[in-house]
Amino acid sequence: MFHLNQESKWQRIALSFVLFLLALSPLVLAQQKIHSEYTKQIRQFTTDPHFSTKYVNYLPYAPGVPTPLEVLGHIAGAADVLSYSSDVYKYMRALDAASPRVKVFTIGKTEEGRDWILVAVADEKTIASLDRYKQINARLADPRRITEAEAQRLIRQAKPIYYATGGMHSGETGSVEMLMELAYRLAVDESPFIRAIRENSIVLITPVLEVDGRDKQVDIYMARRKDPKANVPSRLIYWGKYVAHDNNRDNLGLSLALSRYILKVFFDYHPQVMHDLHESISHLYISTGTGPYNAWLDPIVIDEWHQLAYQEVNELTREGVPGVWTHGFYDGWAPNYAFYAANGHNAIGRFYETQGAGDGSTRIITARGDRDWYRPNPPLARTLWSIRNNVNLQQSALLVGMNYVATNRTRFMENFWLKSKRSVAKARAEGPAAYIFPGDDPRPGQAARLLRLLQMQGVEIHRADAAFKVGKDEYPAGSFIVRMDQPYSRMADMMLDRQYFNVNDPRPYDDVGWTMGPLFNVKTVRVEDVAVLDTPMTLVRGEVRAPGGVIKSASESAQPKAFIINHNADNGIASFLFKQKGLKIMVAEKAFESQGKKFNAGSFILKAEENASDLEATLDAAGKEHEFIVHAVGAVPEVTVHELVVPRVALMHTWQTTQTEGWVRIALDELGIPYDYIDVQAVRDNSRLRDKYDVILFGPSMGDPLSIVQGVTGDKPQPWKKTDLTPNLGLPVSTEDMRGGLELEGIVHLRDFIKAGGVFIALTNSSQLPIHFGLAQGISIKQTSNLWARGGVFKADVADGASPIVYGYGDSLGVYFNQAPVFATGGFGAGFRAMMMGPMAAPPTGRVSGRGSVSDPDIPQGRPRDLGQKTIEEWQKAQKEKREKEAGGQPVREAEEPAEERPGRALEQAAAARVKTILKYTPDAKNLLISGGLANGEEMAGSPALVDVKLGEGHVVLFSFNPMWRHQTHGSFFLVFNAMLHWKNL
Repeated sequence: MFHLNQESKWQRIALSFVLFLLALSPLVLAQQKIHSEYTKQIRQFTTDPHFSTKYVNYLPYAPGVPTPLEVLGHIAGAADVLSYSSDVYKYMRALDAASPRVKVFTIGKTEEGRDWILVAVADEKTIASLDRYKQINARLADPRRITEAEAQRLIRQAKPIYYATGGMHSGETGSVEMLMELAYRLAVDESPFIRAIRENSIVLITPVLEVDGRDKQVDIYMARRKDPKANVPSRLIYWGKYVAHDNNRDNLGLSLALSRYILKVFFDYHPQVMHDLHESISHLYISTGTGPYNAWLDPIVIDEWHQLAYQEVNELTREGVPGVWTHGFYDGWAPNYAFYAANGHNAIGRFYETQGAGDGSTRIITARGDRDWYRPNPPLARTLWSIRNNVNLQQSALLVGMNYVATNRTRFMENFWLKSKRSVAKARAEGPAAYIFPGDDPRPGQAARLLRLLQMQGVEIHRADAAFKVGKDEYPAGSFIVRMDQPYSRMADMMLDRQYFNVNDPRPYDDVGWTMGPLFNVKTVRVEDVAVLDTPMTLVRGEVRAPGGVIKSASESAQPKAFIINHNADNGIASFLFKQKGLKIMVAEKAFESQGKKFNAGSFILKAEENASDLEATLDAAGKEHEFIVHAVGAVPEVTVHELVVPRVALMHTWQTTQTEGWVRIALDELGIPYDYIDVQAVRDNSRLRDKYDVILFGPSMGDPLSIVQGVTGDKPQPWKKTDLTPNLGLPVSTEDMRGGLELEGIVHLRDFIKAGGVFIALTNSSQLPIHFGLAQGISIKQTSNLWARGGVFKADVADGASPIVYGYGDSLGVYFNQAPVFATGGFGAGFRAMMMGPMAAPPTGRVSGRGSVSDPDIPQGRPRDLGQKTIEEWQKAQKEKREKEAGGQPVREAEEPAEERPGRALEQAAAARVKTILKYTPDAKNLLISGGLANGEEMAGSPALVDVKLGEGHVVLFSFNPMWRHQTHGSFFLVFNAMLHWKNL
């Protein structure tokens, strides 16, 4: 009896306990099964428990839903294993097929033809209603279309979207593996922590941004494991088709497919957060940056950077993870990074830098383990590191951030709405009101190209219906207006405004100036007067296009004698000229008039009698395609001319670096300029270059001419080619052996090529090669140890207006320059070490980094520009009245503030007889800087910026600036094209 009573008692207690647990947490009743083998391997490949957390030290089991282990045969972060993009996609698509909580979309193709995908993860109902949530975000992104009441209703319905991306930099391998496991965990884990993410937000994942580079990198790393004796390159010389590490600096130029796809995802979904995963420093850096921060962002965005970062730092520090920190890396200034797809469009752009996964091997690493005020929990000075550690840290922190956004969904959606509202209010609050692209710009094709770039950024463009005035300034009908009362006004403002970077701020992480108007050689007018918004105007619905085709005057005969294309340095003209090799085209060597119209020197004249009968139709079609006007005239102009001979062009590259010359290839390819892509060995081995080429273009390469001559070294051949072990190498070009360089034979062959009438064009640091080896005598590299002129926009003046190289240009233009080289006339050779030297300490300057020039006001965003001014003015007025009263009613003169004095002097040097200075940096250092930062500008002011040096029958054309930089410098492209097209007549 006692036994039965005791059993009954314990049964009642047990039942009560079960009911208590049921009420407390349903999950305790139905504990999710752990995937034992996967979990075992997680712990096996983690080198120390401190490099894991409660969020990732296990993997749940879900019947019927495969993990990477089942599909690929290894876990994410298994030692010595890296996955090709096809394997990653295979897994993501298997997850899609098995779970209604996952959806995979193919967004497009890479330059080499591989898929570029997007993965969406959320609960089943949300995935089924994905279009609805996209529409909600799109409506909240544009406050002009809905009321405040509608917005608040949508905010309650909305789910924030968190977009995670990996594999941007091919050598940073861990994120690609991690994102597969993250997708699985988010889809199947039933813990309250993960369910909160899945049910209250939508996660988007692009596991590989640079797909082409990923596959090349895996080739190299895995080939040695498949065959330890395999002869494979030690590093990637090419990532994608065009650029390597710089693929993360393309948000302004949008020249790469991956950059355009990121923006496509953004405009399709309007995610609240975009989080790009990188690997470089110990052990986990969570981005906020040192400053100065971008002055055009809403301060709310920057506050959100810190809010999320400190949440993750704090939580992982609580978990005992060493070396999780923020603040002391990167500056947050330049908007060229990929995640400005978010920052520039009222969302949050973020990144991590995690201890690198490398080739997937386990190894001992060292780090700076000192404590700093911003890093009280520093990395370990020495530790054993694995790719699984990398996966653990990235995934743990990312989950914490995702959970925080999901559980604070209303706050982040409200901020998204508020930032959008404040962007629309910008025109009347902090300003400016608008930017005007005058309709009479001499380069309508360039203006249209820049306006299309703004359109790609989601910026609305309007066209003035009639002529209008703003203050005293008049603008013709057809002028374009970029209003600042639109959702993406901040992106437009940061692209078109001037930048000022104080040289005493922390060393910048990248470029400090990027004003797009001068870089495109297009006039843009920043307008503060809000009256401009009342101008009658029409929204441009399609792409902005410049007018093109053949035009005739009203009195023109039916059979024109000639057709004239005014040379205005619109790049579309170059596209036409290089395509139409069958036409006979003459070039005017001076400016002239024809039938009342003025034409620039360099304008192109096509006589009807010297060309085919369908000339007019050909020119009309070409003009419409390439956006230039062709004038039909009744008489052939009387002006000195030379015949245009389209050159045979080679673009020379080294096997040491292809990073920056890739931007040259992008420019040539976009405009359809034909060229042979040759390596320095081809020049070394060909003593008859002149038989094959008229122009050899050498893009930016190495700063040391001797290194270019020596080239790649090593004891055995280093191939760059497709093999069974490396099926993805050999693109965009291949070789059996990268070793060797230009060598002295190549220098001799270049000399002979030039002397025989060829033109050698060298850009920026590559200019040191011909200078050092005496191919450009009369030019030297100036030592500028005190100059501070990091990547920015500087004013260059035309010094030789008769040179064909500046045909189509005005008196000056803005060029991109980054520290060196600075040319000097006189002497020859030597001086290349100046490129390698950093500037001395700069003198102090008087204002903070921000918008405008050194004398312009810096305007904090998101608040009225005159905030507090009215109160000050009222107080000043009262004080003045008080003083006048005390002075017996006599007026009181206010003290004047002293005018600011800025140092500056012109640098003057005599040119050698064989050297023509075509462009020079403006002589007055005070006016040298357009955008960016500058100190000790006297060392640069007045120096040659572009020179033409005669050698035998040919020419060496040297650029000290970069005319083809990150697809942002369209305005200086034609300097290169002119040098090519007029190779016989320089």
